Amino acid sequence: MVSSWLVKVILGIALVGIAVIELGSPLVAKAQLDGAAHEVADEAALLVRPTTTQSDIEERCEELAATRSVEIVSCTLNRDKTVVTVMARKEARSLILKNVGATEDWYDQTITVTADVK
Repeated sequence: MVSSWLVKVILGIALVGIAVIELGSPLVAKAQLDGAAHEVADEAALLVRPTTTQSDIEERCEELAATRSVEIVSCTLNRDKTVVTVMARKEARSLILKNVGATEDWYDQTITVTADVK
């Protein structure tokens, strides 16, 4: 009698834990991505000089992103060399919902941020 009650409690806690992880993972990934993308854009903007090229900025963004576990989709410097724009991507972890058609796009996070060159 007691053992079946205990098994139900343990299973209930496990199911709630899995639900929290599955539903919370995209939120955590979005927050991490936002912070990392802003850091990459800000640090890349600090690199800009009058002789800086687009390839210099792209290379620097890739280096910075690699240390922050995000993928750079694009990293551009505007024509006036006053704004760096970074589009970054991160995939949230999932065991179940990423494979369900209605929720799969929740787990692929993309963000675009800008940083003014100082």
